[in-house]
Amino acid sequence: MKKADFKFFTAFLMLFFVTESFASGSAKIGGTFVNSDESTFKVSVDDQRESGKWQQVFEFDYVFKESQDIKTLDEIYTGYKVNYTFAPKHYVFSQLIFDNDKFRVDEQRLSMAYGYGYKLLRTEKFKASNEISIGYLNSDLLDEVIYRNSLWFFYKLADRVNATNKYLLEWGDNAEDYVRNETSLNYNFDNGTVLSLSNTYTEDPIDNNILSVTIGVRW
Repeated sequence: MKKADFKFFTAFLMLFFVTESFASGSAKIGGTFVNSDESTFKVSVDDQRESGKWQQVFEFDYVFKESQDIKTLDEIYTGYKVNYTFAPKHYVFSQLIFDNDKFRVDEQRLSMAYGYGYKLLRTEKFKASNEISIGYLNSDLLDEVIYRNSLWFFYKLADRVNATNKYLLEWGDNAEDYVRNETSLNYNFDNGTVLSLSNTYTEDPIDNNILSVTIGVRW
């Protein structure tokens, strides 16, 4: 990443942490281990802050995978998004995403996008939104305009159990299509602990499918 891009990204995130607002989220750590031959380590942080018509969303994921003592995945994915709701079901947003995959030819990707979101459904148990946006991708291989579509849903199965799914598709004239789909099943304990079973699928352009069990705290 260029120094100017990194400084911009850091300054953008600092705004998130100094803003006073209502916050909720979680921080989790865990992984999977299969017959000692394959292991996955994962750290995940999600945070949402709301203040009137404004909402800020921050996410961070680090995944490390090793198979037969050979490292096969080492990836950081982090993003920050600001939503402004201008009607009950309609909002606009800006989003900044940085991901670094040491095993990808296009190792570093930084993208910033502006778009429109529509709240498809809002009930006590089910929430769903779809977002379309246009942005600019700066990577190790190219710089170009990209187009994005994201679908998110939340479903409350029981008082302590919920499921979420976040799907993202990015494409451009020259860049490889980028797909990321994260599914999580969460159990919330009364003391603030959360236990999650999650699966993250990425296609950029190599397919990766990561299953992990994590435990952490929610706020």
